[in-house]
Amino acid sequence: MKIAFITLGCPKNLVDTEVMLGILAQAGHQFAGDPAEADVAIVSTCSFIAAAVQESREVIDGCLALKDRGLVERVVVAGCLPQRYGERTWDMFPGVDGVVGCSDFERIDDVVREVLEGRRVYRVGVPYALYDDASPRVLGTPAHLAYVKIADGCDNNCAYCTIPTLRGRLRSREPHSVVREVLDLVESGVREVDLIAQDTTAYGTDIASDTPLPDLLSALDDTGVLWVRVLYTHPAHVTEELFSAMAGIPSVVPYLDMPIQHISDRVLERMGRRTDGERIRALLRSARRTVPGIAIRSSVMTGFPGETEDDFRELHEFIRAGNIDHLGVFEFSPEDGTPACSMPGQVDAETASERARLLIEAMEVVTEARGRELVGRELDVMVDASAGVAAPAEARTPGQAWEMDGIVFLEGETGGLAPGDLARVTVTGARGFDLIARPSQRVRSALGGGETA
Repeated sequence: MKIAFITLGCPKNLVDTEVMLGILAQAGHQFAGDPAEADVAIVSTCSFIAAAVQESREVIDGCLALKDRGLVERVVVAGCLPQRYGERTWDMFPGVDGVVGCSDFERIDDVVREVLEGRRVYRVGVPYALYDDASPRVLGTPAHLAYVKIADGCDNNCAYCTIPTLRGRLRSREPHSVVREVLDLVESGVREVDLIAQDTTAYGTDIASDTPLPDLLSALDDTGVLWVRVLYTHPAHVTEELFSAMAGIPSVVPYLDMPIQHISDRVLERMGRRTDGERIRALLRSARRTVPGIAIRSSVMTGFPGETEDDFRELHEFIRAGNIDHLGVFEFSPEDGTPACSMPGQVDAETASERARLLIEAMEVVTEARGRELVGRELDVMVDASAGVAAPAEARTPGQAWEMDGIVFLEGETGGLAPGDLARVTVTGARGFDLIARPSQRVRSALGGGETA
């Protein structure tokens, strides 16, 4: 059969999709980029907040419209939305043929076979699944980059978050499984590995293992991977040992992704974040002191119940002061089943949106100013896309995560550069969150391992 996948949400969800693609490829199925050209359309959904649910609704409705027109035979909904709503998914989308939860994606081949036989299939169980190095995958990222999920689930239980309901308790992979997977990825041509989980800094705390995250990073350095990036850390669990690993392990890029959500002690306590503003500030000072050239990414939330003008002013000044290098901003979404949904002091959506706008504007000013300070400097970058007819080549510094932070647009002669290559470039300009650069006289090919003029 020909199958089309539409994946929504975060990199963690993308990895689940990649495993489903691998399972279906092993079963002999083919893939289509357009649902209108497929026998089965599978929508891998996100339902973390209301906006994600709405996006999932729109995509599913679009696939069902194609089914009504006879352009696709079956529609399957997978991932977080059916995990959250269970059998209510049938009522939300009466035309859907199959429903697959977060821990049942490994049965996707059976689901496809059964829906094509005319059955309506429901596979939503208790979240428990955890893929390993033996799981087949078809990467949905560029061939030189891959996400590696080192754990799933979360035990933090923040007041606003639906993840423990959707993904279950923390489940860490065995260290040897992670190492073997990275070895296989490197063998296939992957040059950058981004470690992900709901909380990567909780890795290993649930299993009888003597390998915490810093030791796992050390083990991965022996795989031959060029860049290792750590995403989704939690300030309550970030340690000095992690900073030392970032500073001392050659393959680990100087990059800290640490969602803080807020800086006000009042708001952090109401959120249940198990940390406070002073610890966050101390961690950031230590990271910059310990890890030369580190780039720090974070995410924050506006409009959390009880957030006052003073609370927001503290957060705004914190961002304007340049404590963060890259920032994601979310507006609070009251989600059913979370403690924050019924908290007093709900902030109206218009206020939350205006506060988010001010933070994004402040961050852009900081980022562009720092970019201008780099003009004239040489940097190492990894190429993500070769130059096209009317588009420059694209790359990233170690301090820029793929599809999360800015881009380095390469001008001048770039014909010898291919995705996955490491290049030495000179920064010539800054524009918003992005940099403009020109390749230096010599570049190093990640594929060939040598230098070319």
